[in-house]
Amino acid sequence: MYTTYNLFDNLLGMRNFMNNFFTEIPSSSRVREYPYINLYEKNDIINITVIAPGLKVADLNLELINNSLIIEGEKKSDYQDKPYIRKERKFGKFKKSVKLPFKVDENDVKAEMKNGILTITLNKSEDAKPRKIEVKE
Repeated sequence: MYTTYNLFDNLLGMRNFMNNFFTEIPSSSRVREYPYINLYEKNDIINITVIAPGLKVADLNLELINNSLIIEGEKKSDYQDKPYIRKERKFGKFKKSVKLPFKVDENDVKAEMKNGILTITLNKSEDAKPRKIEVKE
């Protein structure tokens, strides 16, 4: 039995390989935006934990804009006059936007910083809560 060899198929395969090679970044080398967050929802509450070691409350600014939480601040260097032997942490200004899964009550927001972890609690607004519709006979 004969099999056919198609050079065109091999060229397309090579092109796809090269496209993937240059466009896909390996997961171990992906850069993530600082600060790192966890967002979870339970009932009508969104809890966001932000890992922010070394930050002080005065260095943070939180805002709710168009159903997004903006986390902004500056991570200041802890060695002012001493040179580093090894430096793996980044310093400087940062800004991160977190899209919220539903509209929240802007007047009922709690934020607390403890041991380098910022905890933000947001409650679902009354407009976003489901309403039962009564059907008449």
